Amino acid sequence: MLKIFWDKDNIAFIGNQVNATEHSHCVLQVFLSLDEPLQVFVENEQISGKCIIVNKNARHIFSCNNKVRLSILIEPSSGFAKELMKKIDGNYLICDSGIERIQQQASALLYTDDKQQYSDFIQDFSKYLGIKRNSKVLDERIIKLFELLQNCDCYNHTIENFAKIVCLSPSRLSHLFREQIGVPLKSYILFHQLEKAFTALLNGTNITDAAMLAGFDSPSHFAATVKKWMGMPVSASIKDSEFLKVFI
Repeated sequence: MLKIFWDKDNIAFIGNQVNATEHSHCVLQVFLSLDEPLQVFVENEQISGKCIIVNKNARHIFSCNNKVRLSILIEPSSGFAKELMKKIDGNYLICDSGIERIQQQASALLYTDDKQQYSDFIQDFSKYLGIKRNSKVLDERIIKLFELLQNCDCYNHTIENFAKIVCLSPSRLSHLFREQIGVPLKSYILFHQLEKAFTALLNGTNITDAAMLAGFDSPSHFAATVKKWMGMPVSASIKDSEFLKVFI
């Protein structure tokens, strides 16, 4: 069983199928055990800890060894990632002290479909890491943009198209979105496309059709994007999986 929580600037996987051969990618990655310390190889160094955070572009290998683990991918341009990177000296960060409550909260995620419970977990995990995540009252044009993305047909994902609809210039919309959400609009649109594709896949659509429905240029483009962002192939990401979108 693999449960996927999809938030505005992070994607979490919890289950016993969280495995990855040696790779590097542009996102930060958190590995959290639910009991005893886990092992991750980072740049050929074996690291042990209850919570290991791997910096972007650092080569790493991980296997859950058939035990339930939590992994979180964090969008590298987000405010969350930028604050976290200030705490990482080199390729990784180990967090062990006082993490038992966070482990207990993570364990509970495997048995819930409550999106708010995941949001509360991320908020508490951020506090544990010493990172403040503020909630903002969103500009009405950003709210409109989310509505457009939620209901779009995925045939025109250009910033220019969205900017025209909400009556802003592309540069102003991009700036406003990053200011309010903490993620570049271009990256969020890509997250949106991945979310659309995964929703289709987990509803029984084949990879080719899911890629095209989500607006990717080709199935290979979709597969390469999943590998880049998640560090594992599409087939491994959807096997026996349950998908929950947290942020709307």
